Amino acid sequence: MNTNIFLIGMMGSGKSTIGNLLSQKLDIPFFDIDIEIEKIMDMSIDKIFSEFGENRFRMIESVFFNECIKADYYVYATGGGIVEKTDNHKALKNKGICIFLDCSIEVLNKRLKNEHKARPLIKNDYKNKISDIYKKRHTQYKLCSHININVDNYSKEEIVDLVIKEINDTYSK
Repeated sequence: MNTNIFLIGMMGSGKSTIGNLLSQKLDIPFFDIDIEIEKIMDMSIDKIFSEFGENRFRMIESVFFNECIKADYYVYATGGGIVEKTDNHKALKNKGICIFLDCSIEVLNKRLKNEHKARPLIKNDYKNKISDIYKKRHTQYKLCSHININVDNYSKEEIVDLVIKEINDTYSK
């Protein structure tokens, strides 16, 4: 399998953690879109949002993502909002294997409880905002993905093993 692997899902679903572990286990490079945008812009995602707004950030994210994925055979951790731009749907479906790390609202609330202040979309009233974003994006995540994995009840190592098993089961036929 010489193709990209895209991890999509809500903030807090584990895309960066799973992506890093997956790339190590498969011995292919890892690329975290949000971290790379922060490096290029020389500012945090939170600062980018406050200075430029969400719409401008989504445009930057989309252009950057579509440029990055021209390189094959990477594991990509996307930003949670990558599905906000419909232009990205085609890339996610056609430029690799797209895996939706589906995490329930309850688990997201627990995971993001202590870090919501650093996340621009959920700074205030994080429980309601997580729920609103989840409801807004959930269908888009499913439409963009080839494989859906509920990650609520698994360790990160088990999730990596599940991802590899699902990829092998789906693409070895």
